[in-house]
Order: sequence, then structure tokens, then C-alpha cells
Amino acid sequence: MVGENENFSKISLSPDQIRQILSSSEGQALIRLLQRDGGKGVQAAAKAIREGNTEAAQQALSPLLRETNGENLAERLRQKLE
Repeated sequence: MVGENENFSKISLSPDQIRQILSSSEGQALIRLLQRDGGKGVQAAAKAIREGNTEAAQQALSPLLRETNGENLAERLRQKLE
């Protein structure tokens, strides 16, 4: 999974591209997935990223992405960004 995260970290998106992705069905599914635990995983990941700890950020989001839909969703979003 680290390799996948490295691919995502190299992507540069404009605000319009971000809006387009978030308004897509995959983007909406991502938002629902990230809100599933009340946003705690996302908050923990954001804090870890601010502190420069990408490993902790990955661990915070890992339970969400391990879900069947989470892994499939991550792959669909990665494909949209190519």
C-alpha cells in the first residue's frame, strides 16, 4: 500500500480538478467513507501529515481503506487521476 500512497502524493490538482473529482460518484463515495467514523480517522491522518508523519497518516486511514469498498474506491480514484 505504501507504493500506492507514494503515487497519490505526487499528484498535483487544481481547485477545479478537485471540485470535479469530489462531485463525481467516486468523490461522493469517498466523502461518505471518510465521514463514517465521525471523521476521526481523517482528523488523525491530517494531524499526522501536519507533523510530517506519513506512516501514522497511512495507519489512521488504513481501517477505512481496508473495507471492501474503500480499496475499490481508492483504485477507481487513482485511475481517474491518471
